[in-house]
Amino acid sequence: MGKYMMYIVGLGHTLKDLSLNSLDALKKSKEVYLESYTSLSNFKIEELENLIGKKVQILNRKGVEEEKLFLKDNAALLVYGDPLSATTHLEILQEAKNKNIKIEIIHAPSIMTTITETGLQLYKFGKTASIPFWTENHKPESFFDYLEQNQSIGAHTLCLLDLDPENEKFLSISDAFSRILEISKFRKSNISEKTKFIGCSRLGMKDAVIKYGNQEELSKINFGKAPFCLILPGKLNFMEEEIIAKY
Repeated sequence: MGKYMMYIVGLGHTLKDLSLNSLDALKKSKEVYLESYTSLSNFKIEELENLIGKKVQILNRKGVEEEKLFLKDNAALLVYGDPLSATTHLEILQEAKNKNIKIEIIHAPSIMTTITETGLQLYKFGKTASIPFWTENHKPESFFDYLEQNQSIGAHTLCLLDLDPENEKFLSISDAFSRILEISKFRKSNISEKTKFIGCSRLGMKDAVIKYGNQEELSKINFGKAPFCLILPGKLNFMEEEIIAKY
């Protein structure tokens, strides 16, 4: 095992979410990498570099999942939100352990906790669904299984909407709602145009938007910039009903 440490550091939602522990790790590391494809940056890379006093190397999906230049001692990988929330980050942890690289995880706020800003209670969420981009010949619908499973037990469903920052491509709340309805109609599900969802953008940031409504109501809302998510509420208690009604 090496003399130094490898760090996986959560960025949270903004640069101000970096903890003292995170800054210390980044300043100590010889090389710092930032994965750039699981969320959308709301800061300039120069701001981060000035904060930690060194260059930051930007990695796309291939750089993180295939090349893995960061997988070594005395290096840090910055990830949006909280580390290990994505399967990719878990695989990095496993590979580091297999290579006997000493690793430290530094946590930060993420969508998985800031969804409570909607007024829904965290422990009542079921499986998280990811709604992907569709093409003419490829329309995956496995995410809908999670909506149905969660509904059957009265659990809330967080739907993360696909994004491709490198190509400035983001799945909108309207498009995601339309796909849910298309699958629902085919499967004869009870989700319809009148079903109320919570549409969110940039949760955890100062300019976050949270709105509760059916398809027609949400289609009239300007949610601004990504990242976006949709939440299908499950069985609501009186406190949850009271809070989301104000959105």
